[in-house]
Amino acid sequence: MAEPLQDQLAQDQQAPVYGPVYRGVLLTLIMLVSAFAYVDRTVVQILGQPIKDDLGLSDFQLGLIGGLCFAIFYSTLGLPIARLAERKNRVTIISVSVAIFSAASALCGVATNFLTLFLFRIGVGIGEAGVSPPSTSLIGDYFPPHRRGFALTVMRLGAPAGAAFGSFFGAWVGLHYGWRWAMIAISGPGLIVAVLFRLVLREPPRGLNDPPEQRASAEPPPLGEAFRILYRTPAMMHLVVGLGVTTMGLYSAGAFNVPFYMRVHGLSLEKAGAFLGIISTFASLIGMTFGGLVIDFLAKRGPAWYALLPLIGVGVSAPAYFYAYMAAPVNVAMVLMLAGGVFMFFHSVPTLVAMQNLVPPDIRTTAAFVYFFVSTLVGVGLGPPITGFFSDFYASMALGADFAAHCPGKQLVGACAAASAAGLREALGTSCIFLVWGCIHFAFAARILGRREKWA
Repeated sequence: MAEPLQDQLAQDQQAPVYGPVYRGVLLTLIMLVSAFAYVDRTVVQILGQPIKDDLGLSDFQLGLIGGLCFAIFYSTLGLPIARLAERKNRVTIISVSVAIFSAASALCGVATNFLTLFLFRIGVGIGEAGVSPPSTSLIGDYFPPHRRGFALTVMRLGAPAGAAFGSFFGAWVGLHYGWRWAMIAISGPGLIVAVLFRLVLREPPRGLNDPPEQRASAEPPPLGEAFRILYRTPAMMHLVVGLGVTTMGLYSAGAFNVPFYMRVHGLSLEKAGAFLGIISTFASLIGMTFGGLVIDFLAKRGPAWYALLPLIGVGVSAPAYFYAYMAAPVNVAMVLMLAGGVFMFFHSVPTLVAMQNLVPPDIRTTAAFVYFFVSTLVGVGLGPPITGFFSDFYASMALGADFAAHCPGKQLVGACAAASAAGLREALGTSCIFLVWGCIHFAFAARILGRREKWA
């Protein structure tokens, strides 16, 4: 026993020490990487109506562009990239990935039809697959368990920052120069961040800030064993399902909120993009910050809070969103969406921190992959297309005929416009079921986590 202990002490003495300034730069660059990954997603959502009108897309096709075509490759390639990041330099993997998705975003601006835009969005998904899991793993090595809530909050704040930039800049460029130039313009800053990330940051030792007995082994376990570790944790399973269905509701709203306000309430693209940009930015900023910072404090009272806080947040957001879609006038609807969005984002950081703390360091990237796989393939990939399908279905019911056959034009008027608005309203109201479903699984996870005395 003495010899391994002496070896461990020697390794601790040789381990590099990263000060607060360096870790501050690290978090800033990781947040920027996360932000530009979300800029592209937001621009496609904000400019959904002009893209639909220009290319003559159905709502189902629009849902595929904003969801499945991006998410399926993001998720499929996420696993091999995550496994590669368990062994290779994560800084290099992240910088190359940012460069790829930035270039693919620019190519979206030259798409001439649904197929070419679909293919370029696949390229965006391929690039973004190498960003979030390795970034989460880096934070796990640079920060101890009791500070990971704060650090992962900073990373996740890239989402509202990217949403704000994408909403305002994308809507402005789209209004004055068209949606194509908006897609091209957002790619430049991402390429710059990719270069800075590679030049400034260094790869840390695995498990640098974990207790010695929990540090990563020289070789991570095989993929099958890694998934068995995850599967044998019941709380993990409920967190995963709760995350998946919650993000289906979240991204269904994100993909169709601007078209909703344009069709149902008659707002212009500029006003709808600006208002929804403000709402999504402040909702995610406040919700993620509160959830991420408060969870480090609440978890001292017991690990159950990692699921109780998401349960409370999503439980409040469901009726707020439902009333905003189905009954509220435009101003009240926006207030309800802001409040509902704040509570909705309570789930984001606590779920991610819990999934990181539940596993050893050598499969932390794999656990992060599971988080982003579920939130992307299930949330982004299935939420918008399902909502788009129901929008077309409800529109046909409102029209009393096949909507696609009777309303083929790009600019809808009269009964076709009214049916399109009614269909989208009903579909978004239906999507609130996903939030109720998520609450059920967060409740089960809280019950299981409540049996643990503390985190390791």
